[in-house]
Amino acid sequence: MNNLLKKICLATIVLSQTLTVAKAAQPSSYENARSLGMGGVSVVISDDYLSLYRNPAGLSLQSESYSVLSPSFFRNTDYSDVIDHIDSLSNSDTAATRMSNYKHLEGIIGKTGYQRWSDTAYYIGKNGYGLSIRYDDNQLYTVENPTSPVVKSSVYKDCVFTGTVSRPFEDTGQIMFNEKAAGWWGATLKIATRKMTETSYSARDFAALTPNSLKDTDTTGIAFDADIGALWQITSPMNPTIGAFVGNVLEGKFSDEAGRLTRYYSIGASIKPLTGDKERNDKLVLACEYFDDQSHINSLNKIRLGARIQVTKGCHLLTGVKGGYLTGGIDFSWNDLTFSAATYAEELGKRPGDREDRRYAVDASLRF
Repeated sequence: MNNLLKKICLATIVLSQTLTVAKAAQPSSYENARSLGMGGVSVVISDDYLSLYRNPAGLSLQSESYSVLSPSFFRNTDYSDVIDHIDSLSNSDTAATRMSNYKHLEGIIGKTGYQRWSDTAYYIGKNGYGLSIRYDDNQLYTVENPTSPVVKSSVYKDCVFTGTVSRPFEDTGQIMFNEKAAGWWGATLKIATRKMTETSYSARDFAALTPNSLKDTDTTGIAFDADIGALWQITSPMNPTIGAFVGNVLEGKFSDEAGRLTRYYSIGASIKPLTGDKERNDKLVLACEYFDDQSHINSLNKIRLGARIQVTKGCHLLTGVKGGYLTGGIDFSWNDLTFSAATYAEELGKRPGDREDRRYAVDASLRF
């Protein structure tokens, strides 16, 4: 086994051994519509700004660009119904309003409302440098257990500042799988602020609940953390690429009340099976990834498969499998404008296949 392959194996073992048990299920990773349409694979897809958050090593392969407008929007099918019932809760404390409040929450038992939106402003330099600021608003409401109802709300409002550097490995020209390989490493330092609430109320509290009691982000904190990643490209007709990434390495603590960032890691590979000239080679990308954010116990939820198929110049179809559920979407680019839309699913049950929550995502980016 050559030295480069030994380093990859050693890094994988070290990264997996450094993981700790998650303190709470908190949003701490970042995906966009294009990656979700491809089953969530991203650690080896290094041709857009997502590299800033999912593998900083990819910045070495990008040209200089910046954007102040890169919004993303995510929502599930039940969000409108759930939030309408919550917003209809009354602040008055009378017998009639208490009964009305209870009926509003009773009407959404068994449903989950999910919405997330964000905007990212970034700069990527031509020498492997990057800066970004991202605002992220994540909302999740659910009413569970018809026999003993419980309403839960999780609202996170994060602002993240990042600085990223990427460089090639010093020992270039090594042989991997009998082919010449080039590699890059990347690291990100970040400061994150959080406003949040995590609440849970039993049925006896339903009558007294108000929209503010479920939404108020009265818990705050600030955390410092880092991400690290690596990327290797093998010189062969199918252009195989291997990537590894660890996010929130330090599991930075916001505060005792706001908790910590959750450490997560991913390992993946991609190929371009259509050999020939570059235009033909780029028409089809196949990728796979093992992604662990400590929120799923079953290994099936951690495996991601994806494909990107060029239909015409600047237009790609996206498809994949994420956590055992099919994903799909479209990615369109015209000059400096890109637009993506996708559908995917999250597993809400305790076992694979228990509860599928179908979600939808759109994002756009105007680069300069």
